Amino acid sequence: AQVTRPLAREAPFTVFVAAARGSSTSGGMADAKPAEDKKKAEKKLLDQDDEAFCGYCSVHILDQDGIAGRTLGSSVKAPVSIVSAPGADTVVFEAGFNPGDPLFYLELRNEEQFYLWGQWWMDGPKQSETNAFCSLVPLKTQDCHKQLESTPGEFKAQLHCPYLRNSTSRLMDATFQTQEKKFKTKLCKATFSMPRDAWMEYKAYRVRLWKSGKIWQGMAKGDDDEEKKEEGGKKDD
Repeated sequence: AQVTRPLAREAPFTVFVAAARGSSTSGGMADAKPAEDKKKAEKKLLDQDDEAFCGYCSVHILDQDGIAGRTLGSSVKAPVSIVSAPGADTVVFEAGFNPGDPLFYLELRNEEQFYLWGQWWMDGPKQSETNAFCSLVPLKTQDCHKQLESTPGEFKAQLHCPYLRNSTSRLMDATFQTQEKKFKTKLCKATFSMPRDAWMEYKAYRVRLWKSGKIWQGMAKGDDDEEKKEEGGKKDD
């Protein structure tokens, strides 16, 4: 008589193979998830459409030694907005200052020893080296007044973004507007334009800076873990 081999014995092997395949697949998915999350974080930080942009600027009067004045009318600060259309080839930034404010204003003094200087940054009201993106090339206030004689209420200056490649040859044009209030020339608006490729280059630099910080944090954590292991080993001895 022909003997039929039971099929039940094949089940454990089949189940084992399926389980092995399942564990391999889940392991691959687990490895892919951190990389996917990292890419999402990088994309969010890049903010290609400037949906999360929040900028600020401060403008100061400096003396011939580069020291900021501490008297009334020596500095002013304001939020910065992007006023150009989304995706435009040129990104336009604008900040407004209230010339009617009796305390917090900037007076453009027509005196030889004074310079106009300022900084632009993003991500919060406090400026730091990690969120600054450009600064005003110091300009003599007397030169500003000379421009105001030919173009009343408006003068030009240049901004420098040091994080760009060949940055000194890629200065950006800025326009400042003034108003006369009680025999004082007060700053009322600052506008500057930045080519989109330069703006995206700066934001790519920010992503690299963030990634570099993450690497250093990981290395520091690894060093701490090694120290803890060594300390634990000494205690056991």
